[in-house]
Amino acid sequence: MDMVFKNINRIKNALPEVKHVAMFYDNGTIFQTTFEQDINIPKLGENLAEVLNNMRQLYDICRIKLNTYEKIIFETNNLSIMILKLGEESNIALFFEKEEDETLKISAIRRYLAKIEDLVDMDRNDILFQEILSKEEELKKNQEKLKIVETELKGLEIEDIKQNDQEKIALNSKSEQLNIAIEKITNELDLLKSKIHKKN
Repeated sequence: MDMVFKNINRIKNALPEVKHVAMFYDNGTIFQTTFEQDINIPKLGENLAEVLNNMRQLYDICRIKLNTYEKIIFETNNLSIMILKLGEESNIALFFEKEEDETLKISAIRRYLAKIEDLVDMDRNDILFQEILSKEEELKKNQEKLKIVETELKGLEIEDIKQNDQEKIALNSKSEQLNIAIEKITNELDLLKSKIHKKN
């Protein structure tokens, strides 16, 4: 995760106005943050993911097509939050404290929007590579599980004992589920790799 630390530090150094950063997956898992453990990190991730889900549901209710979101901005009297899409399943939330200077007509979050997006764009390839590595590891594990299941099935077929029929049914079902999972992950990997090629 050194690369992620580098990414967060780059944002913090370039934008001192950003008080906190949280990188999280669509399922709510936070994989890096500047928040300390004195706050409920899992709950933070859960609520950030819920914001995205609520927006998707809102579009669905309004019958508006939503391919993917780019950014969501919340502004209150003491804090601004920007959530941006990073990779296929990852996002970044930036927390800004409101400026005390009332003479500033434009808030920090809008003044630095272009700069933030440039910094985040630099990190997108890194995040895509992370997601590819994670998917490849998941694919490898499923392929190994499938090999074990297939070996067990062959063993039962050689024995050809009636009592093994229920076990065969269970193993065949497991084999089918693993094949579906492998196909899904393979398709996701192809999509992620095509995005890397497009960027390059």
